Amino acid sequence: MAEFIIYQTDERMFFLRNELGFSAKKRTHIYAPNILLGLGNVAEVGDHEVVIGGKADEEVKAHFNSTDVKYFNMLEDEKFQARNSRLTAEGTLHVILSHALMALDEMSVLVIGFGRTGAAVARILRQVGVKRLTVATTASLRPAYAFADEVIPVGSFDFAPYDTVINTVPQHIIDDKAVLTFSPSALYIDLATKPALNLCFAKYLGIDAEIYPALPAKTAPLSAARAIKDYVLEVTK
Repeated sequence: MAEFIIYQTDERMFFLRNELGFSAKKRTHIYAPNILLGLGNVAEVGDHEVVIGGKADEEVKAHFNSTDVKYFNMLEDEKFQARNSRLTAEGTLHVILSHALMALDEMSVLVIGFGRTGAAVARILRQVGVKRLTVATTASLRPAYAFADEVIPVGSFDFAPYDTVINTVPQHIIDDKAVLTFSPSALYIDLATKPALNLCFAKYLGIDAEIYPALPAKTAPLSAARAIKDYVLEVTK
């Protein structure tokens, strides 16, 4: 009997083992979606086996092709991405409630980026009744108005009006001059794979600033595991 081999790099992957069980139709290696697969990660994968995870570098893709490994990238699946974005938005709310110095209905929030994650965050913040919600986006401004009081283009930022800033753009788009405009009591939450600003400089200024990778694994690990399980069962059925 083949088996699911789950690489337990965080708590959701621990729960995934209990959710999936042990038997599989074909020997299947499952990695957390936030792990960039390199050759070192896939050393235990044999020829003609199955790999499920997030992004893989070009060397790994070439290796899979040469060994007839079937590779599934869950980050390319619309259903999984939608569920993961909702869990990320809920996790973001958890971080705000844990770190913010004021009530939600007194809070002015800026969300940078209006992709799938940015939209999910904006939606949940509107639902919980933040005082004022602004979205910064490089895309068309119109869709963001479904949730935001104000929509602005990504560019030269003045952060003084905002109590909480949430970034979803995986690029360094905020220079140190803009960081100086943060209120000392502001909260900065980065949900991207790379922070949009110099976190060390922000912390030096006394700002509560942190990057939160793989947030669902920290705040809702069982639900995150079930999202992965559903994807795994769908592609391996």
